[in-house]
Amino acid sequence: MEPRTIDRVLPIVLALLVAASGLLLFMSYRSLEARARDLAGLDQLRTHQTLDIRLAAQFHEWEEDLREEAQVLRNGIDEQSMITRWRSLLEAHWAITSIRLADEAGNELAVHRGRTMQLVRTKGGSRDSLPQAWTLYGAMQDSAPSVWEALGRYDPRERIWFSKALENDRDTPVWSERQFGDTSAPVLQVSLVARKRDDVSYEVMLLDVDLERAGLLQSPAPPFSRYGISLFTSEGRRLAYNQTALREPLASLVEQAQRIWMDQKQIGAFVIEDHGARYSAQTSPVQLNGLMLHALVLINIETLDEWLRPERRMVIVTAAMLVVFTIALLFLAWRGRQRSKAARLLALQSRQLEYKLSKATGEREVLSREVHHRVKNNLQVVSSLLNLQASSLDDGHVREEFLRGKRRIDTIALVHHRLYDHPDLRDIDLGVFLKQLTASIAEMQGEKRRTVSIAVQCHGVKADQDTAIELGIIVCELVTNAFQHAFPHATGGHIELTVTKVEGDLHRLVVSNNGVPPKQGSMNGPGKLGLEIVEALADQLDGSLHVRTDLTPSFEVLFRMRKPASTEAADA
Repeated sequence: MEPRTIDRVLPIVLALLVAASGLLLFMSYRSLEARARDLAGLDQLRTHQTLDIRLAAQFHEWEEDLREEAQVLRNGIDEQSMITRWRSLLEAHWAITSIRLADEAGNELAVHRGRTMQLVRTKGGSRDSLPQAWTLYGAMQDSAPSVWEALGRYDPRERIWFSKALENDRDTPVWSERQFGDTSAPVLQVSLVARKRDDVSYEVMLLDVDLERAGLLQSPAPPFSRYGISLFTSEGRRLAYNQTALREPLASLVEQAQRIWMDQKQIGAFVIEDHGARYSAQTSPVQLNGLMLHALVLINIETLDEWLRPERRMVIVTAAMLVVFTIALLFLAWRGRQRSKAARLLALQSRQLEYKLSKATGEREVLSREVHHRVKNNLQVVSSLLNLQASSLDDGHVREEFLRGKRRIDTIALVHHRLYDHPDLRDIDLGVFLKQLTASIAEMQGEKRRTVSIAVQCHGVKADQDTAIELGIIVCELVTNAFQHAFPHATGGHIELTVTKVEGDLHRLVVSNNGVPPKQGSMNGPGKLGLEIVEALADQLDGSLHVRTDLTPSFEVLFRMRKPASTEAADA
């Protein structure tokens, strides 16, 4: 796209982006109301989860009390000890108002807590006599009984808790709602078949639990102190509530929400409005064995606004920043047009200069490759001359030295040949270069190349061409020496070459083998390994040569890069 076209299109695109951003900010601000409803729903869910845990724990505790008393009865206990135990249970648990034991004949023994602790006996379903009550003093009972007026004519076999316990075939406590006496009291009953002697002889144990005494929903901690909470039956009878649900306007709104749920049996949250304020109500089931209860949570959505205040403030601040950005953008667009002509002219000049530089770099690269090619050819000519000269000499030290010189010249020619094939002479990958070089050296060794393996690990180290030439000559010298002296037997061996970075521009080249270690005094001198060239080249690289002649011969060259070269941490 032309620069002039960009100058015309870019302001339009930026203006559209600014307008879209403003529209998104406006929609975000408007969506905060839905966000408040979502927060109310999340808080309701958390509150219901807290309620479920609390109610489940409390109802389970009462069931365990009933199971424990039934188990004591099954194990065998005299009546006086059982009465004493029951009295202790009622004194320890304020919510439990009575504990009873009834049989199939309509006989019942009960301990009730009212203004006093009383022992009540009912015989034969009170057909012949009304229930009799004794006031308990300590572990003893008053010897003067009175008629239990609270019950009047009373037969436990006619009560729903008795029949539910008998019908329950899981041998677990079963819950029911009290249906006699003061029906306005929020009392639940949990019963269990405590003992069964045969198919027609059995006893049922019962606990009366006053939920108002239990204080299930009373707590100064959130969410019980913040929201209106009510627990009621499927018929709409309220059993428990928190103090917040007693204060207006939540008290009337809780009743209204309960009526709405009773009429519609609505699943999920629903909204109630009162004098401009909005409330979110939601009911969750509380499943007991034999009885279904419902927990209602009423949340004032307006109180959640303070949670959203930081978000509203953020939207306003973002809008202000958008306005400032728009002004700055307009100013920059105006300044940009003023400079566009100069920028286009500068870009044209830069492209021309870049083209010239690229052309010069390409010519330099071609020239450098040609130099390496010519050096390789010239060295091959010199090698051929030395070979002719050596052929005219008799076998001996002089001829051997001629051949050694020829091999080193062949080595230098091989290094230049491999550099000529490398795609980038400014940043040479030593892993690729040394692998090609050692493969060529192996090809020059005749049959030994089949029995000697070579492994190269350079860890992504790269070098300039001058360093690569000197390292190549060092490697050729050390690898050739290994082929000639380390593997005198036909079994062959292995040569390993590694290049690693030590620190900064300091690097380490290690050439090791598993062949025969060099003998003492065989490192230098006529006809020996001759490491003078390696030492000289290491010194030119501002480094040093270290030789180990133990069971695993190795030659270590520490050197420095002549100019920075890129390295990679990955393994070659």
